[in-house]
Amino acid sequence: MASSFYLGHRLSWQGALCTVRYIGTVGKTRGEWLGVEWDDPTRGKHSGDHEGQWYFYCLSKSLTAASFIRPDRQFDQPLSFLEALHKKYASDTEVGPTADGGQLVTDEPIKISGKVVEEVGFEKIKQQLAAFHDLRVVLLDGLCVAGLGNTSFPWFGALEEGLREQHQNEYLASWDKVKETCPNIIELDLSRNLLEAWADVAVICRGLQKLEILKVNGNRFRDLFVDFTDSEGLRDEAFPGLKQLFLDGTYLSWDEIVFLTLPLPSLTELSVQYSSLSTIPQPLQTPTLTTLGLAYNEFTSFSALRPLTFLPSLMALSLRSNKVTSLISDSSETAPIFQSLLVLDLSENLITSFFFISHLPPLFPNLSSLRISGNPVFATLTNEETYILTLARIGSLNILNYSTIKPGERTNAELYYLGKISKELSASPVDRERDILVNHPRYNELCALYGPLPIRRETDPNDNDNIQENTLAARLIDFTFYRPANAVGYPHITSFFQPTADYLSTEKSIEKSQRIPRSITPYHLKSLVGRMFSLPPAHIKLIWETGEWDPVGRKLGVDDEERWSVPSDDEDDTGDGQGGLVQTTEEVNAEKVSTEREKGKWAQREVELVDGTRQVGFWIEGQTARVRVEVREKTW
Repeated sequence: MASSFYLGHRLSWQGALCTVRYIGTVGKTRGEWLGVEWDDPTRGKHSGDHEGQWYFYCLSKSLTAASFIRPDRQFDQPLSFLEALHKKYASDTEVGPTADGGQLVTDEPIKISGKVVEEVGFEKIKQQLAAFHDLRVVLLDGLCVAGLGNTSFPWFGALEEGLREQHQNEYLASWDKVKETCPNIIELDLSRNLLEAWADVAVICRGLQKLEILKVNGNRFRDLFVDFTDSEGLRDEAFPGLKQLFLDGTYLSWDEIVFLTLPLPSLTELSVQYSSLSTIPQPLQTPTLTTLGLAYNEFTSFSALRPLTFLPSLMALSLRSNKVTSLISDSSETAPIFQSLLVLDLSENLITSFFFISHLPPLFPNLSSLRISGNPVFATLTNEETYILTLARIGSLNILNYSTIKPGERTNAELYYLGKISKELSASPVDRERDILVNHPRYNELCALYGPLPIRRETDPNDNDNIQENTLAARLIDFTFYRPANAVGYPHITSFFQPTADYLSTEKSIEKSQRIPRSITPYHLKSLVGRMFSLPPAHIKLIWETGEWDPVGRKLGVDDEERWSVPSDDEDDTGDGQGGLVQTTEEVNAEKVSTEREKGKWAQREVELVDGTRQVGFWIEGQTARVRVEVREKTW
């Protein structure tokens, strides 16, 4: 029984795909076993070992990808390409040829959730699908397709010479049958099947001369060579117009990928995700390639991607969910420059510093679109602050995390970023300025764009009086945000937000200062303030204390009328009548205001910064502002 299996043999048992990695005895058990690696790495029990002894190794790094199974199991029947095509797209009574010359009849009722449903209106759809000649997109994923026939191409294995030649002739004759049956296929999906050799794919695609998109995700290829008499013709003619190739989860090495793509002169998109790649030792020989997907691999820096700089047309690169932590692996090496790249995805990596983001422009001078969310550097920041601090560091961006950057957003972000640099410089001695600016390579560029930035290392109360119009300093406001002691708020408690005692009240006054562009909106300002005070922005209320005083309206009495009545011209205002000093009108009014404030008849003018499209500069004209932070009272 075990003699009918071989290493690299693809099998399916109850719909679960696996690859034979070992054939033989195991420990002290009787009989022979098949050591298999499951395509689903969580289905097994180990990684190829038994009682401390290793019998085989898996391509997957999972500790539960392997199992030992008996060879007498009833495995799922493999199908040929044409059999799978009829099974998927033919009507129930459609009769079609099989690889061995027989007839394939499908007569299975349609079931939904285990219940047979009446096929009302299905007949027309079936007739359309049954017209194989008109098919443009064919999806045969997960149908146990083994190749053009129902077994892998027979040049592999110990076949007798005559039998080998016979099978080869049958396969060669089948090409014309595929071409006659479905010649207009543009997109073909053969993912998660029983394909073992790349030649199995090539012999199918040779009959599909219009094919542009090919997906073979999740297959495990034991052999990439086409080893028979017509090998060169097959290799050159199989994919003449292929533009997109998907090899996700195939665990091919990079050298094998380079070999497969050599005869693809029109390739523009290549996807090699979930393949445990960590380095690229040589460049692809595909000058037409524009899009490359390397998500869910193990790259740690751009140094490992240096050969990609030789691709003259590469415009989009996905490194989502890798292990990228640094720009280069060795500080002594020169960073690679991806001159043509426009779109980059670095989301869900291990980036921990804004230094990484600040120094992306030299590596990607023409970068237009970036996705970088889900990295540890943003773990403690709000989405708004993440957005602002990222786009301000990369001047060429037009799209960030799928959001189109508006001119006003860029201006606000860059001014806010300059304000943070100014605060950092002001808090440090002069001799540390160069070290600080290493982390902000756009500093000089932004100063040239918005004007010189004043650095005040010593507090000068008259600085604001010397600020000139149209300078950078004139566009910024020095905000002082504070939350009063014993402040109490009533948040909107939901299942997503359960406030703590610190949120509801404060024992001591908390004060924060920040230089912020006056062109920012209250909505964005609340996001920043929420970050400062660890409060949800939706629950924040910002009250600007203007510093001006207004009288409190009340009904005037007799004494009030006398106090505010205007004296006649012939009355002397000589104080006590004893020749005292005469007060000016301004002094009298100031004294009255002070007295009224003390008696509570005057109140400080306050303005709430409400959400809307207006900028905070609409309310605040000066260069400083003191804002009280409150939590909105409950409304239920």
